[in-house]
Amino acid sequence: MTATSYVDLDNDDLGANKILRAATMSALDTNPLSIAQRGPSAPWLNGVGAITELTSGSGNWTVPAGVYRIKVMAVGGGASTSAIGSNGSNTTFSTLTASGGNSNSAGGSASGGDVNITGGNGGYYYLYGGYMFGVADGGSSALGGGGQMNQGGSTAGSGYGSGGGHDDPVGVGNVYGGGAGGTSIKIFSVEPGDLMAYSVGAGGGSGAGAGAPGIIIIEY
Repeated sequence: MTATSYVDLDNDDLGANKILRAATMSALDTNPLSIAQRGPSAPWLNGVGAITELTSGSGNWTVPAGVYRIKVMAVGGGASTSAIGSNGSNTTFSTLTASGGNSNSAGGSASGGDVNITGGNGGYYYLYGGYMFGVADGGSSALGGGGQMNQGGSTAGSGYGSGGGHDDPVGVGNVYGGGAGGTSIKIFSVEPGDLMAYSVGAGGGSGAGAGAPGIIIIEY
């Protein structure tokens, strides 16, 4: 079954002294169904009926009964600090790819979406003449939460897809905060029962200074 297309009606179709045409009557009959199905061009007047979060693993997500359009946000895994040296992994959903962040501070890219957002870059600090310069915070993803540079210790990224922050003014010289994962957002036309392949990217590293894992958020 294919979702019914929505037909826009304007003042030339409706109102006083207007001729009621067959096409207008047809639209008045089918538009409520198109809105209920969230068909092509239909306004989403009923808000979000449900939200599903995929926070780890891979597989196939099954489109529920009665659902014909979904909004998907995919966020790649955040990278660790350069002291750990572990990149975040890519998050994918159908044609979306949200790349993981890099431990050299660069944020991950994104592709395939109606909106594609590059992850935030991590910061950088260095030692010179016995003094520390710069800030090695982790990059923030579209969901925020980059690990902060704390005096005397590293912090893991807290928001999904964010990079880890680092501070070790004694043991390590020049250090980058981890880059955040990219974010891709898209509205898909689907059919009930469709299988949508996905994989949630892991964060780079573990413990203090690690990147946060990615996430997939599905609204329908």
